[in-house]
Amino acid sequence: MSVRKDCEMLSIETMEAYAKKYSISGDEAARLFHEKQVFEKILIQYEYLHQVSQQEALEFVEKVIKEEARDLIVYHGSCYDFEKIDLNMSHNRRDFGKGFYTTLLQSQSKEWAYRLSLREKKNDYYVYEYIFEESPELKVKRFDTLNEEWLEFIKTNRSKGGIQHDYDVVIGPVADDNTMETVQLYIANILTVQEAVERLRYNNVNNQVSFHTLKALQYLTLVRRNSYARNDI
Repeated sequence: MSVRKDCEMLSIETMEAYAKKYSISGDEAARLFHEKQVFEKILIQYEYLHQVSQQEALEFVEKVIKEEARDLIVYHGSCYDFEKIDLNMSHNRRDFGKGFYTTLLQSQSKEWAYRLSLREKKNDYYVYEYIFEESPELKVKRFDTLNEEWLEFIKTNRSKGGIQHDYDVVIGPVADDNTMETVQLYIANILTVQEAVERLRYNNVNNQVSFHTLKALQYLTLVRRNSYARNDI
């Protein structure tokens, strides 16, 4: 089973346990988990949480909700040294539209940066670490799993280009090398949406957090930038 699927199962199990313990509906629990960034923090702590009991996982979730923290550490991998984020530098026809792309997973950002350095023939690559302070002022879209809505969202952005939505921030799975063949077959109308989603169930996918507006960038603060030589990975 992939890390992403394992995290999804763990998130669902703890959400159901939380709803039962506090006598709230599943929809209320889902809204709370979104509001408190529980899904993202389970993914970040996956290496620990998948080894503990369901009770300990529930206690972790209760702590996250109680702390009222609204910030996430996100990482951006690049082979370019820059001081200021420029949304105009984004490539077109991206999964979630033109924007500044990050991930919750540091190892993933480092791998992306390394691959980019190979493609661009650069000797060095960088991992930028940011704090994202999520605010009610921002319009945030979350995709908790690979589903029809996620697939159609990607199809629209990749087919039309630019930004085909009005969200400041989008959080969800990434259509990387593991999933792109299926996504392309769906975009070409070779697979139906149901067939594509079924195939995607068996893929090991990664995570991305994309920022699409200047307003969103106001809530993103650079912590540090680590540089690596090509033989460091």
